[in-house]
Amino acid sequence: MHDTSHYDRCRTLMNVHKTHHQKRVIIFSLLALMNMYFSITLPITHNLTLLYGTAAYGLIFGFFSILYSAGILALVFFGTPEKPKLLLLSGLLTILGIILGVVNLLIGICMLIVCISQIPDSKQALWIQKQEGYPYFNERFDEQMQYFGKDYQPDHALDTPHNSEMLDMPEQGAPDFTVSPKDEMPEIPDIPDDIL
Repeated sequence: MHDTSHYDRCRTLMNVHKTHHQKRVIIFSLLALMNMYFSITLPITHNLTLLYGTAAYGLIFGFFSILYSAGILALVFFGTPEKPKLLLLSGLLTILGIILGVVNLLIGICMLIVCISQIPDSKQALWIQKQEGYPYFNERFDEQMQYFGKDYQPDHALDTPHNSEMLDMPEQGAPDFTVSPKDEMPEIPDIPDDIL
């Protein structure tokens, strides 16, 4: 039997990582929504024809910014601590968005801080993945796998339905469901009309 003393710590860290990831997704969602809002309202309210050339181009740029923010948000959502490549990609796309102007500078810096805050969790998650018992860290599951693991072979082969036959059952009499007089229900007494 292998050592399972690290199981509690690993399970606790995995739960902490899950909670941190959920909080990061919520914060990043709010930041992405703010970026989407500013991307649309800024060209409309200020009529930035000097910056974008025409108002129509400003709207197109705003819609592109919305799609870009939604893409980064999707990467952050699926970029759990166990997937550091998605974390790196979301950070790089945020930096590229700041450079291209599709991500507001202040909002982009906050997005980068959210991405950077995941690095310690990702390092711990990579360590957890190398531990024996990953991903369940459950003694009972290990015991089941030891006895009934991948080498399990069923006792009986399964046939296709048209080849299978019903096994003969030993003949036993049908159960008797007759009601004896003592099991009969008692009669319900009459209720006077004045009570109702």
